[in-house]
This record gives sequence, structure tokens and C-alpha cells, in this order.
Amino acid sequence: MNMNYLPKYLKLKENIKELITTGQIKPEEKLPTENDLCEEYNISRHTVRKALNILEQEGFVYKKQGIGTFCTKSIKQPTYNIGFISISLHDYIFSDILSGVDSILHENGYQIILGNSKDDQQREKEILNEFLKKEIDGLIIEPAKSAYNYSNIGLLERFVDNDIPVVVLDSNLENEKFNHVIVDDQKGAYLATEFFINKGHQQIAIIYKGLHMPSINRFQGYEEALKDNNIPVYNDYIKKYYISEFEDQDKFKEEIKEITIELMRLDNPPTAIFCFNDQVAILVKELLGDLNYRVPEDVSIIGFDDSSLVELKNISITSIAHPKMRSGQKAAKLILENINKRSNDLNENIIFNPRLIERSSVKDLS
Repeated sequence: MNMNYLPKYLKLKENIKELITTGQIKPEEKLPTENDLCEEYNISRHTVRKALNILEQEGFVYKKQGIGTFCTKSIKQPTYNIGFISISLHDYIFSDILSGVDSILHENGYQIILGNSKDDQQREKEILNEFLKKEIDGLIIEPAKSAYNYSNIGLLERFVDNDIPVVVLDSNLENEKFNHVIVDDQKGAYLATEFFINKGHQQIAIIYKGLHMPSINRFQGYEEALKDNNIPVYNDYIKKYYISEFEDQDKFKEEIKEITIELMRLDNPPTAIFCFNDQVAILVKELLGDLNYRVPEDVSIIGFDDSSLVELKNISITSIAHPKMRSGQKAAKLILENINKRSNDLNENIIFNPRLIERSSVKDLS
């Protein structure tokens, strides 16, 4: 919305609404006084009252005579709708996660409202605001770019403050208001790196997503395994990418191509590459083929997630298993427990143990 052309009372109304929907003003919290708002925004009391009246009509605030204006706490009837926001809703592992969620919710009389953030925080913010308007009973979300400065934390807190439980998938936001369902990414990466080492590999590279919390944890597992086995951690073997595979496929592929070429042009190129996920692993395998390298004869590869993509005969890539269906089912069960107990004191951190699924993408050098 372009605020520049709005009347002053509508600008104030939208500013206050933004503070409420992002959680900066919390339910039952008192708003600044009319005098304070007049002074802060350099507007008249009439303008302030006009803005507050509209917010009251829209249900965002209520007034206590002689005391002030307060942010509304939603009191609503059950809608039997659960919001589900993911960084992708198509293919890969996300359809399995969604299927797990639906298998539990459907048998309990709930339906899912879907949102696809495409790994974009601004798009995610818009979806969250729409879900607040729809008055859903619960929210399951895989956050977009969760590693650094996750900007929608206040919005998620607003759901919980309005008695709408939240389950966060795959990223631990370290916030006690939310339930978290994750796989132990650090341990999974440790298993993958250790598997390379046990097969005789010393020159092990990693390609991981720079803005994604699970990816950062996987890098830590990779680093830990090398150090535990007295193998130097070389910066030349550590490669981050920043264009999400769910955001812009062409730019993502170009970035991974540049990274793969950089790795193989090193004076001592890696004999093994641990990839953040199976999508990266498959693309790296194709790119290595274009550079006349064979997998696993010349370069070994391990992915993460054990998606259906790596089970194909012409691909067959070793991968770390993601619980997928089970994580979706657990997320749905946590939501229902919170709803049925009408309490947000049930918040849990569920951590699934990873396991390595061996296929034919790792050469034994020992």
C-alpha cells in the first residue's frame, strides 16, 4: 500500500494496524494516549480519534472509558481451519510433510488452508496477515530464510497471543511460545561427513544454503566431523549459495554451477561433496557430468532428505533421511493438543534422529 497519498487519519490507522499485526503492540496492551499520538505524528486530536474509531470498528482495538484504548484479544468460535505455510508446496519432500499433516487433521474434522512463501519473508508476511484475518485455529509453518534476522517472529507471536498455537517445522526459533518439530540436522551432516571419512576421503567439500537455519546446522555438523577426525577445515572447500531453489530456479542453478566449477578448478579438488539437500546433490551430479567427472568414480556425493528424487536408478545418491510424513503427523498432533487443552503451555521441541541411506554415489578409497 502506498501511504504517501493517504489522508493523515488513514496513515495513522495503517501504522497502528501494522504495529498490532506484527506483534509490536500485543493483545490487551494499552496504546499510546491520544496526546502522545498527536505529538508523535504531528497531527490533531480529531485526526487521532478518527483513526482509532476505524480501528475499533475493524476489531483491532477497544476503548475503556476514562482509561484509554487497548489492543483487542481475539475471542472466536472454532473455525476448524489450520494454516500451513511452507517454502514450497510442490514436489520434493513438502508434499509428504503436507500429507502427514492432512492425515491427522482430516480424521479430526479439520481442513488445511495453504500458503506458499517461496522462501521469501515478505511473501510469508503477507500470507501470515491474511491468515490472521481468516481466524484460523492453528498454524504450521516452515519459516522462510530462518538463519539470520528472521523478521516475522513478531507476527508468529501474535498468533499465540491470540490463542492460536504455532508449530514451526525444520527450524528451531528458540522461542518458548512455539512448538518445534525438527530433524537433528547437525547430527545428520556429521553422519554424512563421517561416512565419507570412513570410506577414505580427506578432501571433503560442502555446498550449503547461507540463509537457512537447518543448513547452518548442517555446516556445523560437517565441521565437527572433520575436526573430530583431525582433518583440516579448508575454506576453499566451504561453499555457500544464497539464491533459494524455491525462489528462482534459474539463478539457483547458475549459482550452483559457478560453485561446482570453482571447486573442481582447485589445485586439490575435493574427492567428495556433501550437499545441503538432494536437489543440490542431483544438480551437482549433472554439472560434474558436464565437466567430464563421473560420480562416484571421480567425485563422491551425499545429499540430505532422502527424497524420491535420489532413488532413481540413473541417480541413486546416498542421502540422510528426513522424517517427512512423520514430522507432518507430529506437527498436526501438537496443534490439536494445544487446541483441545486450550493452552499454549504445552510447547514442545520434537527432534527426530537422522539416519544415512546408502546408495551408489560414494567411492571407497580406503
